[in-house]
Amino acid sequence: MRRNILLCLCLEVFSCLNAFSEDGNVLLRINDDKTSVEEFEHYYAQAYPVTKISEERFLTHFLYFKLKVADAKRQGWDTLPDFRLQCRALQEKALKSMGKGQEKKMFRPDRWVKFRQISIPLPQHASSLQERQARQTMDSIYAALQQGASFDRLSQLYAADAKVSPYQSEDWIPEVCLVKEFTEQLNHLQIGTYTSPFFSPLGIHILQLEGREQGTVPSGVTGLDFMKSQSGFDLDFWNLPDSVRMRLDQVADGLLATYWDIRHAASDHAVISKMDLQAYFEAHRKDYAWDLPHFKGGVVHCKNKKIASRLKKLLKKLPMENWKDALSVWAKENPEFSAIIETGLFQIGVNAYVDKLAFKCGHYTPRMDYPYSFVLGKRLKKGPEDFTDVRESVLRDYRLQMEKTHLAELSQKFKIEINQDILKTVNCSGKK
Repeated sequence: MRRNILLCLCLEVFSCLNAFSEDGNVLLRINDDKTSVEEFEHYYAQAYPVTKISEERFLTHFLYFKLKVADAKRQGWDTLPDFRLQCRALQEKALKSMGKGQEKKMFRPDRWVKFRQISIPLPQHASSLQERQARQTMDSIYAALQQGASFDRLSQLYAADAKVSPYQSEDWIPEVCLVKEFTEQLNHLQIGTYTSPFFSPLGIHILQLEGREQGTVPSGVTGLDFMKSQSGFDLDFWNLPDSVRMRLDQVADGLLATYWDIRHAASDHAVISKMDLQAYFEAHRKDYAWDLPHFKGGVVHCKNKKIASRLKKLLKKLPMENWKDALSVWAKENPEFSAIIETGLFQIGVNAYVDKLAFKCGHYTPRMDYPYSFVLGKRLKKGPEDFTDVRESVLRDYRLQMEKTHLAELSQKFKIEINQDILKTVNCSGKK
C-alpha cells in the first residue's frame, strides 16, 4: 500500500523547524513575516468542515501556501500592475460579499504618466548568464542613444521583445499601477529625457518620459483605461475590523499563491507534459498494478456478422482514441450499416460483453437493436500499458510529488519557525 505523501511531507517539514516562545500569539514565522494563531484558525475553520483534516496535517498545507506567497513576494509579483488591478477587484468583491459597504467605485488615481520603453524580458528565475547578456545588449542600446540614435526607432526595433510588458508605449497609465522600479526611475526624469538601463521583475529597461499629469484624468485616456484605473477601492485598511482585514489579506495571498502555482505547474489547470507523466508512471509502475485483469479496447454492437467484419477492418487501422469518430463518419456514409461502440478500460466482472467475448466467462443477452457484438483490443493481466490507462491517478500522484519537491525547495530558501506550544492550543473552531 502506498505511503501517504502528505503525511510524509508533514514529518519532513516538521523535522527542520525551530520552536520559539516569544510573541504569544505568533504561530508561524517565515523570515520576518509573522502569522498569528488567529489567522491560522481562520484558514483552518474554512478547511475543516470539508476535509476533516487534523491541525498538524493542515499546518503542512498552510505552510506550503505561506511559502508560495513569500516566494512570490520575494520575486516582486505583488508589485506587478496586473496583480494590483486583479487583487483590488477581488478585494472589492469580497467587501461587497461581507456587506461592509467599504468600497468606493469612483477611486480616481491622481498621478498619471506616459512613457516610451525599450525592454528586454527576463524569466523570473533568470540565470546570471541571461542577466549579463541582457545587460550587455541594453548597454549597447544606451550607448547608441547617447550618441544620438532615435529612441523611437530603437523602441520599434525591440518592440517584439517588449510585447510581454503590461505597459503600452504612449498610453496614459496611473502611477499606482506601475511596478515600483518604474515609478522610482520616472520620478527622476524630465519630460523628453530617458533613464539609464535598470532591472525590474519584468526584465531590463530604458524608459523615456513623454508626459506627467497630476490630479486630473489626462485627455486621451480611453474608457477601458479609466475603468481599469477604477478597479480598486479607497479605504483606511488599518481601521477595518480584524476579521475584514484578515479576509482581504487572504484574497491577496490567495492570488499570489495562484501566480506561483501557474509559474510552477502546480495548479490543477497547469499543463503537464505527456513525457513527464509517462516518466513518472514508468518510475512508479508497480504502484499501479491491478488485482484483477482488465481489457483495453472497445465493444462494438452492430446488425450482423458481415457488418462486423467490415468494421473490424476499418477500426484495426486506427488508434483506439479515433474509433468513435471513425464509426460516426462511417455510419453517416453508410446509414444502413449503423453501429455503436463503447471504448476504454474494462475490469473483469464489470461488462458482460467483455467478460464473455474477451475473458470467455459469464454470458450476456444480445441487444434487440444491434444483436451482433464483438470486441476489439487486448487483455491486460498485470497492469496498465502506459500512463493514459490510469491518467487521473498518475496526474494526482505526480502533483503530490511535485508538491513535496516544491515544499522541500522552498523550505531551503526561507528561515521557518513554528511555535509548537501554541499549535497545541489552537482553537479548532472548524470542528464546532
